[in-house]
Amino acid sequence: MLIVSAYQQYRSSSEMALLSDSASSIATHLALDELVYIDVSGTPHPYVIDAAKPQSLGNFRRTVGGDNFEFQVSVLYMHENECVLGPYGPTLPEEEMNCTLIFAATLFDNNRYLPAKIKVMAWHA
Repeated sequence: MLIVSAYQQYRSSSEMALLSDSASSIATHLALDELVYIDVSGTPHPYVIDAAKPQSLGNFRRTVGGDNFEFQVSVLYMHENECVLGPYGPTLPEEEMNCTLIFAATLFDNNRYLPAKIKVMAWHA
């Protein structure tokens, strides 16, 4: 019985580590590529989020390391109060193991740079 319990604990820890790594990969890809603000000269600005891009992502499924994941993304930013763009993407299935990452970024909206945070929630598809 002890061996079965230890195996289940190991498997659960392994799945959480894979989920955490995959969520980090998805979040990084969003911040550096898919949501990035590109100025008029065509220069991308990493971790600067174009306010129009989160709502137009369209595909919220990614393959990371051969495994399929779905995710939801929100952008929290400060204008006069804290505001939120999103969440965009599918709803988290009930009782599904997930990983949520929140990291600092900047939102470019109406020709202004605003302090922001990107929130990415990922789970196995």
